[in-house]
Parts: sequence; C-alpha cells; structure tokens
Amino acid sequence: MRASNVFATVCRLTLSIAAVAVIATAASAQSAGTIVDVGPGFAGADASASGQWTHTDTESRVGPGGSMGRGLAIGAGPNGLSLSHSIGVNSGGVGLGHNFNLSIGRGGTHVSHGGVQSTGGNSRVIVGGQTNHGFGNMGGGSTATGFGNRTRAFSHSKTRNFFRRW
Repeated sequence: MRASNVFATVCRLTLSIAAVAVIATAASAQSAGTIVDVGPGFAGADASASGQWTHTDTESRVGPGGSMGRGLAIGAGPNGLSLSHSIGVNSGGVGLGHNFNLSIGRGGTHVSHGGVQSTGGNSRVIVGGQTNHGFGNMGGGSTATGFGNRTRAFSHSKTRNFFRRW
C-alpha cells in the first residue's frame, strides 16, 4: 500500500514538471541585439540573443587600412525568429555604419534599420539595434550616430501586428 502512494506521488510530480516545461516553452520570447563602435584606430562590436536557440558572432579589426566592426545575433524559438546585424567601417577620415533588425512571429513582424556617414574630425560611428517578440508583444528599434565634422544619420522602424487586440 505504501509503494502505491509513492508511485502516485512520483507520477503527480512528473506531470507537474512536464506541465511547467510546456508552459515555459509556449511562453518563450526571442530577442536579438547588436552594436558596433568604430573610429580611427579602434573598433568594437557586441551581440546578444535570447530564445531556445541562439547564435551570436562578433568581429572587430584594426589595421593600417582602417577599422571594421561587425555583430550578428539570432534568437529563435517556437514563436518565431529575431535577427539583428550591425556593421561599421572607418578609413581615411570617413566612417560608415548600418544595422538591420527583423522579428517574425505568430503575432506579427518588426523591421528596423539605420545608417550613418561621418566625415572629417575623428569620423567615429556607432550603430546598433534590437528586436524582440513574445508574450503578446513585438517591437524593436535602431540607432545610428556619428562624431565628425559632417554627420548624416537615418533610422526607420515598422511593426505590424497580424491580429488586432480588442
């Protein structure tokens, strides 16, 4: 009689743990973000991602021809995919940078991108962005800035929800 009570308790615990795992899987969120900071003689890149499957990759180089930084982040799960990519270069008094961010999920999409061109002075550029979705929301953004005698920057963002909330 005691063995059957132990067996019933173990079964209940197993079912409870499985239910928590299913709820956590169904409510998972995906996000991705990158940033690049490039100037004369230095370069840096960073990337972060979350989700059931993630991949991040960064690269930065400084040499006699100039500086370059790149970041890539991907977060994926049962609710969709988030991707972020940023790149920046600096050479001969000119800095250029661009980023792209994309989320595709069950409830909608988000796309954002930005760019910057900086000439003269130190021609440093910083570009980055992030995107995320999950738990009924979706969003993201892009940033681009430069530090030179003449800097031009832009940023665009669009989010589309497939289902309206009443």
